[in-house]
Amino acid sequence: MFHKRREFLKISGIVCVGAILSPNELFANQKKELSLQEQNPRSISFYNINSNEYLNITYFKNGTYCTDAHEKINALMADKRSGETTIMELSLIDTLHKIHSLSGSKEPIEIICGYRSPKTNENLREQKNGVAKHSYHSLGQAADICIKDIPLQTLHNIATSLNLGGVGFYPNSGFVHIDVGPARTWRG
Repeated sequence: MFHKRREFLKISGIVCVGAILSPNELFANQKKELSLQEQNPRSISFYNINSNEYLNITYFKNGTYCTDAHEKINALMADKRSGETTIMELSLIDTLHKIHSLSGSKEPIEIICGYRSPKTNENLREQKNGVAKHSYHSLGQAADICIKDIPLQTLHNIATSLNLGGVGFYPNSGFVHIDVGPARTWRG
């Protein structure tokens, strides 16, 4: 009986040590896999519904963001009222890329609103309820989007599941607001 108990404890100890080591090895493998994914090229397709412009571009390759691609994205996301541009936050572009990838869509992301100048934002605040005084649009950190072949609720669910910033659901207006501020959700 004692022999079996000793054997049981020995095997249990090996299993416990294996359990302790395996997560570390697993974490190392996941970290290595993430590192490899970070090196993969990232391409994105946009359609700006206000300017009727399409853009299909690789904005990240060889482990770095492409300056010329970023400039084209900035131009595509210009303020639709004034034409002003800003430097759009790269983390926003990455978030949009993740959302698009997870959706499985082959259609471009439709941009309803990208950058919004402070003046445009203030004018909208005077005309409409629900426009934030310090909008992430005015910081180049937000976009209102839809994807033609993805139901709006599905798009909202995908964006919310990422927990990467603000997600506003505007079903009556036909878009989902995405920003890279604090993680939060709301319905407009």
